[in-house]
Amino acid sequence: MGYKQVSIDKVFSSRLMLTQYSGLSKEVRDFVNYTVLDCLKLNSQLRLRGVFKSKVVKPKQDNFWFLSWSDIIELRMAIVDENMFEVFKIVFGITEKDFIKLEMFNAFAVYGWIAKQVSEMIKIEFQELSNDLTDEEKNAGAEELQEFGYSLTLDVLTKGDLLKSDDWLRIAYAKIFRKLCIDKKRYDINKTLQENASRKLKRDS
Repeated sequence: MGYKQVSIDKVFSSRLMLTQYSGLSKEVRDFVNYTVLDCLKLNSQLRLRGVFKSKVVKPKQDNFWFLSWSDIIELRMAIVDENMFEVFKIVFGITEKDFIKLEMFNAFAVYGWIAKQVSEMIKIEFQELSNDLTDEEKNAGAEELQEFGYSLTLDVLTKGDLLKSDDWLRIAYAKIFRKLCIDKKRYDINKTLQENASRKLKRDS
């Protein structure tokens, strides 16, 4: 039995801590990444290993739509940066002291659960809030506004009043999303009315 097989057997037979992941050989890490992690059952509860028994930590919200808007913004940034500690800090409120007590496979299963929830939220947002710009809007440079991301939305909701930003960011994202959906529907209706009026004017002229 070679070193690689011994290392892989160790992965299965022991409760490796998350902090040990970076110390695994490249071959074993690749094995974990492409063989083991894909088979993990997603989990919403973190296990912190204690001296005598593990402690289970539940997320602040099982449904991420009810996290604050600021939490959702920071969570997405942390996932893009692959900052696992920051992700768990936002969702579970854990400390660095807690982080080193996480079991590797449990941590990855929970991280997968978080990533899936965020991915599903993004899909719903795209379905409900995406908007095809007209040629006139594109020519006017409307696409350039997209680079401002949530800052643009925040500016619209606060009507440019920066003093109100923190109040909006503390609101549950479900309420923010509903507000954006209402505004989007109102925009679509007004746009249709304007297009109909424009066509009628052309017919009558």
